[in-house]
Amino acid sequence: MHPTANALLEAHTRHMLNNLGGPGLGALFDEETAALCNWLNILPVSKVTDVVRVRDFLLRNVFEITPSETLLTQIGTLATVALTNPLNKTTALEELLNAREYDLIVDRVIALEELRRQIVHAVLQNPSVVQLISDLIYHGVKSYLVDENALTKKVPGMSSLMKMGKGMMERMGSLDAALENTLKSYIKRNTRATMDLAERLVQHAMETPKLKSVSREFWQQIKGEKLDRVTQYIKADDVDDVVRIGATLWNHFRTTPYARDTLNDLVHTWFERWGNQTVMQVLVDIGLTPERLQVEVRQFGEPLVAELIASGHLEARIRVHLETFYASPEATAALGG
Repeated sequence: MHPTANALLEAHTRHMLNNLGGPGLGALFDEETAALCNWLNILPVSKVTDVVRVRDFLLRNVFEITPSETLLTQIGTLATVALTNPLNKTTALEELLNAREYDLIVDRVIALEELRRQIVHAVLQNPSVVQLISDLIYHGVKSYLVDENALTKKVPGMSSLMKMGKGMMERMGSLDAALENTLKSYIKRNTRATMDLAERLVQHAMETPKLKSVSREFWQQIKGEKLDRVTQYIKADDVDDVVRIGATLWNHFRTTPYARDTLNDLVHTWFERWGNQTVMQVLVDIGLTPERLQVEVRQFGEPLVAELIASGHLEARIRVHLETFYASPEATAALGG
């Protein structure tokens, strides 16, 4: 390297380190951040990326990455710390969710009337539920006939009738299975009609005005409850299980054609509607205004640069890039060497 070039390299390196390590670093960050924001304010998103690049980025960095054991452990640990936070003993639900927000959530859920009707219908008309209710009624009838009750003591002749029924029911299993099946069949047929009536009653009980009234009463009952009323029942093992179940569900979902097709549709839709916006407008839409960016760049940039300088790493990187110029034939020729 030409002697003058070597001297310039040293001077240039000192100059950059002094600028980056001096009291003017914050102002330098502000200036460069503002300049970058001005440029991004005239740069359309479509100039720097497109549908394919964004989609493939998400596929590579979200859909094709299996959550590591370390990440799952971190999530579980932090969730457990939150659930066991001492503040849970003194923090009431209404401190985190006020009445107005609660009403907005309830109103939105209640507005889903058709979904509510479908859920009630699906539950009350489910064959398993009908069978369960039939079995309960059958055993109730059987117990009523087999066991004497208060009615047998008050109605003349009823005690003898109940004893007769008791004897019949005790023999049903061994002597007359057909009678038992007939009784069960009769109860099941009538249970279906009962469930139809129950569905109508439940649908009527869940009409919008009634649900709103119930929801307000419910809020009055729970708003003062402390958070640990619920969190005390959740153990660390439960949290770990939920985290791992969630990871299992995600690992399956992300490999399905549905997930990838949906991702593709979402990215295409975003670019069709907002792809012509400037990069700065996209950042502003998510809350990253130029002023906020300046604050955050300072907050993270200043201590990072200070450590880079103290460790000698920044000086080494500056030299790597400057040496290629000062040792070049062009620099030597410019210096008359």
